[in-house]
Amino acid sequence: MIILDEPTNNLDLQNVEILTNSIKDYHGTLLVISHDEVFLEEIGVNSEVLLD
Repeated sequence: MIILDEPTNNLDLQNVEILTNSIKDYHGTLLVISHDEVFLEEIGVNSEVLLD
């Protein structure tokens, strides 16, 4: 299991792309906390928990 808390906050575009591609190749469980909707879409998030 990989837990990521705002993983794209301090990355430049090249490193976001590297991270995105690495996550796409990962076949385990991910728990991702992020406001970056493009990143979440790119890595294929298929379930959300929204907190108020």
